[in-house]
Amino acid sequence: MSESTNAVLASPPGECCVKGFKHRGTPVGQKIHAGGLDTYITYPPKEYEGKPKRIILAFPDIFGTFYVNTDLVLDHFASHGFLVIAPDYLQGASVQEHYEEGVGFKEGFDLTAWVQPHRDFAIKATPIWIDAVKAEFGSSDTTYGCLGYCFGAPFVLNLLANGGVSAGAFAHPAFLTEDDFRNIKGPLFLSCAENDFTFPASSRHRAEDILAEIKATYHVQLFSGVQHGFSTKGNPDDPNERWVKEESARGIINWWNRFL
Repeated sequence: MSESTNAVLASPPGECCVKGFKHRGTPVGQKIHAGGLDTYITYPPKEYEGKPKRIILAFPDIFGTFYVNTDLVLDHFASHGFLVIAPDYLQGASVQEHYEEGVGFKEGFDLTAWVQPHRDFAIKATPIWIDAVKAEFGSSDTTYGCLGYCFGAPFVLNLLANGGVSAGAFAHPAFLTEDDFRNIKGPLFLSCAENDFTFPASSRHRAEDILAEIKATYHVQLFSGVQHGFSTKGNPDDPNERWVKEESARGIINWWNRFL
């Protein structure tokens, strides 16, 4: 067994977390208020009525809960039989407001200074939101999964550590340490890019070592030819990027179907 440390494995969001493409489509979910936060909720098709309820707690990236890319991918998960619910823990803000596609961050914008207060708020608000969602939408036979993109990944590992869900998944994570992986008790699905500034290969390998050491149930899905953000902001007109985005979602759905 390797020496126990608590090194940072997934760094805070950087410019790689912002690059990508805005997708086309009309979200079908609704904006509600739950646990003190505006919330996006998207329902499974009617064919799933009468079946045991499966709820996915979804934690978006720094583009926010009501960004079209976020909502479309959450709608996709819902279409496969899940009730998907996401908190607006950025309180209406989105990094999109400070970034020009093809140009970069607007002059004078400091991403680190912008992210930290949002992270501080989210850490405090999210547990309250989770309890409220479970109380309002869950029942004795409800099973729960969770999903985190970038900024949202730590909330997944926290839920897997405290037993709040049956299985979790993340894609291209940020803000993770060795202990975040070391403390999990539930199944974890990792959807990763071969080259990711925020979660580089060395960090991914260390995470795998830790998960193996604690005998966790986990699966690593690794894609070449794409960068951080591939699962939510890939170019839908590029055949490889579109396939990667869809395959990432398919893997996550199959993971939930296995455990929920």
